Amino acid sequence: MSNYDKIYVIGDALSNRPFRGVIEKYDLAEPNISRGEKKLDEVVRVKHSMGGNTLYNFIWTTNAYPMIVSKKVIELFKSNGITGWKTYDVEIYSKKDEFIDQKYYGLIIIGRCGYLDYSKNSIVIDKIGITTEPHSKGFYFKDDYWDGSDLFMCKPNKDGESNMFRFCTQKVADLIKKEKLKNISLEKATDFSMSISMYNIELTEEQKLEMEKIKASR
Repeated sequence: MSNYDKIYVIGDALSNRPFRGVIEKYDLAEPNISRGEKKLDEVVRVKHSMGGNTLYNFIWTTNAYPMIVSKKVIELFKSNGITGWKTYDVEIYSKKDEFIDQKYYGLIIIGRCGYLDYSKNSIVIDKIGITTEPHSKGFYFKDDYWDGSDLFMCKPNKDGESNMFRFCTQKVADLIKKEKLKNISLEKATDFSMSISMYNIELTEEQKLEMEKIKASR
């Protein structure tokens, strides 16, 4: 496995300004489509739902799972040899249901890494809204498995459960920054933290002791 400091978690920028869409046929927005585990045989219709009218390089939807990208993003991926992805066809529509003649694609991520291994994480205190509580910090993969793709997601765990965390290599992160692609967030895997209670993260005995020490010191 490469240095986790050079692995990034891809996320929604959570800005109110960009165009945010909705896929009204919910079966066309299922998570296994974005994971490349279900094939689509039709063009997916993405209609304006929230935000402004400006289309940025990345479009997010109120459906949570799909990730829509511009033609420019796809051309950059191809010209720079980015691996671990494929696409499906989408059409973009305005709030008034008018077709917007700009080419976008649904991004499918087919690269894979091991399921998240929380036993390697450190325990920190972080914020959720206005409250602070213990968080599990870091994204590390089971058995340090990674297939070497530039874009990748976790394999299902031993119970067949999957998640929608998307990851990229330093190469992709550098490309996004260099080209100033908008409406996407990137955070180092080693810096990413999640609420232990919200995500029901199972801790090791050592982590439980670490959490109690942190609580006692506050």
